[in-house]
Amino acid sequence: MNYSESINYINEIPWTMRNPGLHRIKELLEKLGRPDRELKFIHVAGTNGKGSVCAMLASVFKEAGFNTGLFTSPHLVKYNERMKVNGEDISDTELAECITEVAEAVTELSEEADLSGEEYESPSEFEILTAAGLLWFKKKQCDIVILEVGLGGEFDSTNVIDNKELAIITPLGYEHTAILGNTMEEIAGAKAGIISEGCNVVLALQGEESVVIKKVVGDKCLLKNAELHIPDITGFKVLSSGLDGQVFESAYSAEPLRLNLMGEYQLLNALTVLEAVKVYNESNDYSVSEDAVRFGLEKVTWGARFEVLSKEPVFILDGAHNPHGINAAVKSLKALFGDKKIVYIVGMLGDKNIDAMLNSLYSNAKCFITLTPGSERALKNDSLAERIREDGFEAVSFDGIPDAIGYALKNYDSEVICSLGSLYLAGEVRSYFTAFNT
Repeated sequence: MNYSESINYINEIPWTMRNPGLHRIKELLEKLGRPDRELKFIHVAGTNGKGSVCAMLASVFKEAGFNTGLFTSPHLVKYNERMKVNGEDISDTELAECITEVAEAVTELSEEADLSGEEYESPSEFEILTAAGLLWFKKKQCDIVILEVGLGGEFDSTNVIDNKELAIITPLGYEHTAILGNTMEEIAGAKAGIISEGCNVVLALQGEESVVIKKVVGDKCLLKNAELHIPDITGFKVLSSGLDGQVFESAYSAEPLRLNLMGEYQLLNALTVLEAVKVYNESNDYSVSEDAVRFGLEKVTWGARFEVLSKEPVFILDGAHNPHGINAAVKSLKALFGDKKIVYIVGMLGDKNIDAMLNSLYSNAKCFITLTPGSERALKNDSLAERIREDGFEAVSFDGIPDAIGYALKNYDSEVICSLGSLYLAGEVRSYFTAFNT
């Protein structure tokens, strides 16, 4: 297959529900020769912050001289974004080659099942992409792969791996409750499924229900003879924060560190990364230097995570799409801009907790511009705008992102504008600024 054909193959995979379990991905990887068994991993699960933690870790390990793989999801514009080595996306040609190999393995498995009279359950889109990523990382001879969980943990296809150097669980919140459970005990239990026998585990600092989360993760660590580590907040202090990044002190470094990511919540993610590097070093001859950590944090980039797309006017893009993430984004905006009211460009999925997200945004909102995310689960822009107006706030709706952004830039050029609410919109918003070099 060429690149277009490989993308079509991914998009045509049926979205029918599949039974939870790792049997499909294991069978597929066995057919591919288990490329994952020739790699080492840092496995990252969580509700919010896991992508940022992965990006920081990948930047640090690259600076330390490791041939570093990074697997994340979802993508903003192209599938290629999900797989990187040393910060570079997989090329169109390489992605097509890997998807072709995976597709051929799927066909062989299906034919073998037909011959034996067994029923064959085809892999999901994410399982196909996981297999392709692991295959590519093996081809690139990666020294370490930073592997982000797609959903949950225990039954996520990334949890097929054996050589787990470290398991990390970032802040948890209520999301995908129909799959992961309605209580924090159930959600934490699903995430803790990535904890394997004897591995080191870093649990990020948690917000609400932290006691419950720590108990669930701690109990799983005891069961698996794993050692639990919590980030050290001793001496943590923010020295400066602005549109060009943040400088902070911590117990992990004698000198202040600069983080090239905005957002107050990113500093907590950085502490998780610093603890992870400390734990990794204790088991691996301190192979990640202080300079690698410093330069890695200074150079890290991560699209659509409190990303400044324009400074005049200030236009911030954030991928927050659940109450936990929205709260963190609002808190960061208040930390940066104080009591200044924000112009929000928002699109939301109808199956999210809309009321909780809007109530958080209302605390510092000037007005709203609504859009419809590109998903069957999307809440229509007009419906969202009407809901906001009923709550006493000004709201106008647009069908297209260029019109919405153009309206915001024209009418609120002296305000702070922030786009959030759905990752389905983030890629298009980001592409608008790239295309027009605003």
